[in-house]
Amino acid sequence: MNSLDERIQQVMDKHRVVGLAASVIREGKQIWSAGYGWANVERRIPVTSQTVFRIASISKTVVATAVMQLVEKGLCGIDQDVGDILGFAVRNFKHPNVPITLKQIMTHTSGLQDEYVRFVVDSRRENPPKIRLVDILLPGGTYYTDNLWGDGQPGDPDCFEYSNLGAVILATVVERLSNERFDEYCKKHLFEPLQMNDTSFHIGDLKDMDSVAVLYEYSEGDDRFIVGTDDFGGRKPEAMDYSGYVPGTNGALFSPQGGLRTNVDNLTRFLEAHTNAGKLNDVQILKPETVDLMHTPHWSGHRRDGFFRNCGLQFLITDDLIPGNRLIGHSGDAYGLLSDMYLHKQEKWGFILLMNGLIQRKEQGVYFEAEEELARLLHSAFLR
Repeated sequence: MNSLDERIQQVMDKHRVVGLAASVIREGKQIWSAGYGWANVERRIPVTSQTVFRIASISKTVVATAVMQLVEKGLCGIDQDVGDILGFAVRNFKHPNVPITLKQIMTHTSGLQDEYVRFVVDSRRENPPKIRLVDILLPGGTYYTDNLWGDGQPGDPDCFEYSNLGAVILATVVERLSNERFDEYCKKHLFEPLQMNDTSFHIGDLKDMDSVAVLYEYSEGDDRFIVGTDDFGGRKPEAMDYSGYVPGTNGALFSPQGGLRTNVDNLTRFLEAHTNAGKLNDVQILKPETVDLMHTPHWSGHRRDGFFRNCGLQFLITDDLIPGNRLIGHSGDAYGLLSDMYLHKQEKWGFILLMNGLIQRKEQGVYFEAEEELARLLHSAFLR
């Protein structure tokens, strides 16, 4: 495999990738994983397949999987008014009679704009937490603004708007229907059954803080990498007091839009389950027909930057990453990290890339050059 390692290193050198963890599945099973570069530059901790990354928006596929488990139990439907579940009306004031549905949120066609950052930051800053989802969604709430909503009617396919706040709403829905805290629901119903033992939406669950990759953002002005987030210095942050928290009031506490932390081998188990019709070994997390529904295009269109042309239920469907191959999965981009998790449904292969810092270059493609080059390299080495 030396030649593959050398070729990977060449791509990393070209784009100044700080650290990389990658894995490949073939015929529905993991056949390879490896780590390269640094998880922590200052402390000289190398990346391995056990390095824990904050994986950004790939997290949304986990959120949707949790929602669909509850759909299977008959506790909700994808065309249900989300306000009926949350216990208060969720409406675009420009279209007050049109309900916002779970499906619209999962396909980014609800009309929600991403005016949410202050709400999320403040939610996670309070200890114990007191801010609630109603404070941003209801007119008159501390964090509410008319800019929360676009002009288009909810469900209008021409009004696609990528929404992080949507994932916060979905996590709150999971809590309302299960009466469990979102992080604990995912642990009990997804991570433990799939033996994803180093995976959590709650930083306090992680066993080894030295295994957490620091995320580095490239600063062009002075040509260096600066810490984006997750520089814990090997210590757990102050514990959040959730003793008084009522599940179903604010899923933002667990950063469902991008805050899942996991390692590449754990995340591959989740990818295997989705590749194998909801099943990993003897564990069935979703029915095959539910997985098919999630992977089916429910929205198609063209956005200005080309990213997201087809969307399933919180799964991106793309023909752009490896030419001639339609892939299903998601990408992530936050705090300097780039991540990719994709499967080929018919041929049952897939791959994961987790990079904790690089120079992000994009010529005319939809993806960054480093993503394209690494994905195509793994495809040619293992999958063609």
